[in-house]
Amino acid sequence: MTQQSAANPTVSPKKVLVVYYSLTGNTKKIAEDVARLLNADIEQLIDKKGRVGTGGYLVAAKDAAVGALTEIEPAKHDPSAYDLVVMGNPIWAWTMTPAIRTYITNNKAAFKEVAFFTSAGGSKPNKTVERMEVLCGQHAKTSVAFLDQEYKEKFRSTYEEKLNGFVTKLR
Repeated sequence: MTQQSAANPTVSPKKVLVVYYSLTGNTKKIAEDVARLLNADIEQLIDKKGRVGTGGYLVAAKDAAVGALTEIEPAKHDPSAYDLVVMGNPIWAWTMTPAIRTYITNNKAAFKEVAFFTSAGGSKPNKTVERMEVLCGQHAKTSVAFLDQEYKEKFRSTYEEKLNGFVTKLR
C-alpha cells in the first residue's frame, strides 16, 4: 500500500483490510467501493452453511437472532498485519450475520482498530454496531449504514455521500 500524498488523496496512509460477508451482493458492492477508495486489501467471508432459498433464509435469520457461530472458510489475510480492519455486514434479524460474528470471535485479539458498515432493507443499525463493538472489545473508529434503496440510481447521490463521508473518516 502506498502512502497518502497531495497528488493522490484517495489513498489511505494506514494499512487497511476490508472484511465482509454478503449473500445478495449488496454488502459486497460497498466493500469493493470502500477497499478501492482506501487502497485496501479485501477479504470475503465464505459461510460453509447453505443459506440460500426460503429454508436457508429462515435458518440464517434464526442463527443470527440467537447469536450462533458458523463455520467459515479460512481467512487469506491476517488481521494483525493491519492498522485498521473495516467490517461489512448485512443486518439479519436486527443483528450481525453468523459469518461476521465468527470472524470477530476468532480474530478480535488481532484487531488494532475497527470500523463497521452495514447494509439493510430498513433495519436500524445502531444495535448491530453496538453488538459488534461489544464482541470486538473496542469502539469502532466510525460506522455507517446503507439502505438497499440507496444503491438504486434514484438515490445514488445519497450512497456516494455516505460512502465518501465514511472513507474520509477512516483516513
